[in-house]
Amino acid sequence: MAESKKHRADLSASPAEAPTNLSEPEAAPSDRRSARATGRTRQLATRVREEFHTELKMYAAKHRLKLVEVLEQGHEALKASKKE
Repeated sequence: MAESKKHRADLSASPAEAPTNLSEPEAAPSDRRSARATGRTRQLATRVREEFHTELKMYAAKHRLKLVEVLEQGHEALKASKKE
């Protein structure tokens, strides 16, 4: 028991340096309004290869796009090339 009390005492001690983000404003919680505004209300989750994930993120960053925008544009290009 003495060890657990000691452990609790160690946890209650404040850190030597306080985090600097305490003075920054809090981010507003997401209320899904932005998702509804874009029409993106459904979640899509999948697993991909590491190389594909890295390439996709790099492309999106280079072109200042969201990942979903890259996927949407890629899908549109694929449909156009197949002329469905």
